This record gives sequence, C-alpha cells and structure tokens, in this order.
Amino acid sequence: MTLTTIQLNFGNLEDIMKPTYIIASLIVAISVQTEILLAKEPVRIGGSDYPISTFMENGEIVGLDFDIVEAILKEVGITNTERILRPWKRILIELDSGKVDMVVPMVFTEERKNKYLLTPSIRSRFNIVLVRKNFGKSIKTISDLKGLTVGKCDGFAYQKEFLDAAEKKLFKSSYCLNNRMGLLKMAKGRTDALMLGIDSALYLINKEEYEGAFKFSNYRSEKASHVGIHKSNVKLYHKFIVGFEKAQKKGIIEKIIRDWEQRYSID
Repeated sequence: MTLTTIQLNFGNLEDIMKPTYIIASLIVAISVQTEILLAKEPVRIGGSDYPISTFMENGEIVGLDFDIVEAILKEVGITNTERILRPWKRILIELDSGKVDMVVPMVFTEERKNKYLLTPSIRSRFNIVLVRKNFGKSIKTISDLKGLTVGKCDGFAYQKEFLDAAEKKLFKSSYCLNNRMGLLKMAKGRTDALMLGIDSALYLINKEEYEGAFKFSNYRSEKASHVGIHKSNVKLYHKFIVGFEKAQKKGIIEKIIRDWEQRYSID
C-alpha cells in the first residue's frame, strides 16, 4: 500500500495538500507498514529439554507440546513459527525480555499467574515417582519419601506438597539439571528416587537404554500443561484462545496426543 493510495482514499485534492493531512497520512502509512512487517516475524515458541513435551531428537527440536501449540496457532492463520530450546531458567528470562513470545509447558502457580498470561490447559500430564528396580520401600505419598535422597530437577513444576517437604528437609534433595541427569544419578546409585512425568519417564527409559533398571512406585499425581505468554502480548493471547477453541472442537489436540503416544509406545 503506497502513500498515494492512502491519500486518495481520504478525500479531495485540496484536503490532500494540507500539511496536517500529509502528516496524518504518513503516520497511517508507517503504521500499516509496521503491522505488515510484524506479521512476517515468526511467533517464537520456547521450551526446555523435557521429553516428550519439548526436546531435541536427531538434531531437530521436536515435542508433543510444540506440535499442539503450532496446530492451535494454525487455526487462526499463524503458520510462521520458530521453536527455541533453552535451559528452563534461561527460557523464562528470554520470555521476560521478549526474546520468545510464549513458553510451553508451563504448570500453574500463583506466581506465574501474576507474571504471565496463562492459557487454558492444552493437556493433562501425570507425575510419578521412579525408583531403582531393587528398591524395597513402598511409596504412595510424599511423606513416604522421608529419609531418602531424591532427585530434584531444575525448572520442574513439583506439587506444593513436594516443595514443602523438600524445604523442611523431609528428604535429601539432589540437584539435577534435567530428567536425563536425574535418571543417570539414580542408575549410578546416587539417589533413591526421582519424580517426573510418566511420559518423560517412559521415553527416557527406552531412549537411554535403562530397561529393567527402574520401576514405578504407587505415587501418581495429575497436573495440567498451560502456555505462558508475556502480559504485554495480549493480542497473541486472545488469538491463541480462539485457535485453542477451534482446535479443541475439531479434535485436533486429541489426535496429536494419540499420535505421539503411539509413536513412542506411551500409555
């Protein structure tokens, strides 16, 4: 759209020649061009190394939650996206500074609710406690972790009960950068247990060739995955909500989840 085109749409030639009219036309033209340029920029979707939600496989950034978010955005005409993978703390810093537009998966906390625009849950996940195969103690609740050494991963959204127990030193926390490190520590006997998502556990046990090394305890807790969007990006948030409702009605999200579960034999 040229400046001349914009002027001719406004009125007669006498009006067009007025200085104030020319200035106004220039502002409109710049605004139009800026909007066009912004529309060409990709929506940057951030995540951390957390199979099967967001992770790296064979040199490619992949993930169930990446696929869900892109399918939702596609429903409102947004097809230009960029996937970004960083350690959890860094990806949140990039969200805060505007270097990424959204982060997934983000579990609800009051702090995050106050800081970000949290979308409706895009899917439910389950946390479980994994232990070594020869571990004899029954674990059904957080209190059953008493006296154990438990892997505690950076950026993982634990239940408040677990965090309270860790703070009170009910068990000894062993730092893990991510679930891969958590499983490695447990395999080497440095920790007794690790809490993680069941889909992540099944994927990593197979991928890292840990078959037969661990077993699932009886602990299981459901949690919801949201997308966190910076509060300044209200327009993107509203578009996402519209796309989410459309994708949900069409069964797109459920199909993506089923495809991933079948691909990695996760159930």
